[in-house]
Amino acid sequence: MKKRILAVLLATVLLLSNFCVIYAEEQSFKEDIYTYILNGGNAVITAVDDVDGEVIVPEKLGGYNVAEIADGAFGGNANTTYVYLPDSIKKIGAMCFAYCSNIKGVRLPSNITTIDDGTFYQCRALIGVTIPDGVQSISSKAFAQCDNIVSVAIPNSVTTISEDAFVDDPVIRFHCRLSEECPAYYWGLARGIDCEELIKVYVNGTRIDFDQSPITEPKRFRTLVPIRSVLECMGAEIEWFDDMEYAGIDIDGHRMLIKPDSEFMMLNGKRYDLTCPAMEYNGRILLPIRDVVQAIGGKVSWDEDTKVVNITYNK
Repeated sequence: MKKRILAVLLATVLLLSNFCVIYAEEQSFKEDIYTYILNGGNAVITAVDDVDGEVIVPEKLGGYNVAEIADGAFGGNANTTYVYLPDSIKKIGAMCFAYCSNIKGVRLPSNITTIDDGTFYQCRALIGVTIPDGVQSISSKAFAQCDNIVSVAIPNSVTTISEDAFVDDPVIRFHCRLSEECPAYYWGLARGIDCEELIKVYVNGTRIDFDQSPITEPKRFRTLVPIRSVLECMGAEIEWFDDMEYAGIDIDGHRMLIKPDSEFMMLNGKRYDLTCPAMEYNGRILLPIRDVVQAIGGKVSWDEDTKVVNITYNK
């Protein structure tokens, strides 16, 4: 009899213990603009306040690694324009950014393997996304009804794309390897999507993510790279002057002035001829990156086989 009572008490204790664990894991916490729960010793962001401008998600909340963004966590935010997700994140839930009307770009973490259902559904201001190497699938309506998306960089690792992943995207273009090794290339061609060669850019060994991928200028066959993404990674401050339609760039004591369609730029008050004019393309200023980097003392190499630009720049 005593053994039976002891067994019942033990079972009750275990049940209460399990309940407490579940409760602890489901309890919500709030830090800054993030609401999160704990799961397996990691933080899972369940909601993000709608704030103006950029959101840089931290690697830790409450001392816990941020490992996941839950379903719909950013969903419906109307004021956020750009989101940076750290590499600690291994999963992004379904509909995570759905109906975010002003998001133009999202930096995706390198450790995810899937773009889940409706991740960017009706993100009508979204310009483009770089999908990280290692992602294997793009799920149903992941980018559906993104009216202004013009550039999706898709690596060879993506082997599965849902039939409706890019439905109702009128101006979309894939940047992928134009070879039989790349499933995205054939998927896009079969559905009338324009495909352009995927060009990767590294600065001091770190890959740059673009909302508008680099392109090859069709007349002079020069690689043109978005000005802001690369030069800000190198420490530059960039300002666009609407009245004169040129970009002013300050980097390590150098002052550059670059205007789209011009055959030259001004560097520290002197004319510097370009091998190809900078150009405005899908709302971004693209420039011949070799000319600019070498002008300020950096080095640029090009690997034709892998289509990789390597930039080395030391301040």
